[in-house]
Formats: sequence, C-alpha cells, structure tokens
Amino acid sequence: MPARYEPFGLTVLEAALSGCALVLGDIPSLRELWEGAAVFVPPDDANALADVLQSLCQDRTLRERMAEKAFERSRFFNPDKMAAEYFAAYLSLNSGLRRQALDEAVNFSS
Repeated sequence: MPARYEPFGLTVLEAALSGCALVLGDIPSLRELWEGAAVFVPPDDANALADVLQSLCQDRTLRERMAEKAFERSRFFNPDKMAAEYFAAYLSLNSGLRRQALDEAVNFSS
C-alpha cells in the first residue's frame, strides 16, 4: 500500500491480521503505526516498490519474518482496547467539563 495519505489504514490492518508482510508508503501516519513491522517505500517511487516486492517474493525468510512482525503489531489494535480507551477519554472530558462548570459557577457567584 504505497499510499500518499492514509490516516489509519483498515486494509493494512486486515492484511497484517491475515499474515501478510506489509509494504507501505513512507508517510508519517503509517510509519507511526507500523514502524518495525513493515517495509516502507517512498509513495512515488515505483522502482523502490518493485524492488521491495521482488525481495519479499524471493526471500521466504524475510517475508515470513515481516509477516510475523505485522501480525504481532496488528494484535495491538483491537476493538476492546479501542473501546476502553475511548471510554477513558470521554470520562476525562466529562470530569473536565464538570470541573470547568463548577469553577465558572464559583467565579460567577463571587
């Protein structure tokens, strides 16, 4: 997936969960998520993409090692963890809003 823009990449996650080695566009969002678990290529460099794909096709050990790394990383992204983190974020926002409302009420009555 030599993308120029991709905020998360569900197709990348699906590929990793399926046991595929990942070849991704070298962009900040994908590098942040998949650093160490994918091979990165400049999005506009067709030759680099072809070279990496040929290397993975020809080198079974490398392909399997990268697929294993991608699979292990993919297990980090799961719905239960995502739901728990969203819930924690909403709770922190809610308590922050309550504190702000109380502070404003105290300041208003002063």
